[in-house]
Amino acid sequence: TTNSYGFLGCPFLCCKSNIKRKVLVEAGHRCAIPTCRYITVEIHHIVPWETCLNHDYHNLIALCPNCHVRADRGEIDRKALRIYKASLRFTHDKYSQFEVDVLTEACKLLPNHALSYPRGMELLVKRLLESNLVGLHENPNGSAEMMGIRVDPLFLAATPVGRSYYSSLGLETSDWSASDA
Repeated sequence: TTNSYGFLGCPFLCCKSNIKRKVLVEAGHRCAIPTCRYITVEIHHIVPWETCLNHDYHNLIALCPNCHVRADRGEIDRKALRIYKASLRFTHDKYSQFEVDVLTEACKLLPNHALSYPRGMELLVKRLLESNLVGLHENPNGSAEMMGIRVDPLFLAATPVGRSYYSSLGLETSDWSASDA
């Protein structure tokens, strides 16, 4: 079936207005691809309509006509679309892209392992700290000073709350099936 734009797939021009609105608001009424952000958008099914036969919000993303065609052709794969959708949830919630990247890297580490984090840069991860998604810890090997200023790094680790939150986003590649490729 083709819709009025000539794309294969869902026989409906749009899904229920409340779901469509939620998807559009999530993306700021722009293409969800961060390097595009074009203002004319369509609703795209991450898992094709022919496979899922529903308009589940978690499977829908706002794309411009160009990115929509590229996604339909597989040039933008489903894994990337899931990452873009998850990033939108972060961006329009309360975390910066830097904070998202920090949480991702911290969650890739084994429990009880931490990233070295520059002292004095705590403000950059303030919202992650306030949400208890990460914790900062002093250097267990003691402190180091240079000209009276502490220069030893802090250690940043994902908390159990942070790991759970990250896991709920579905960004871990082990959660994706081969059919998502």
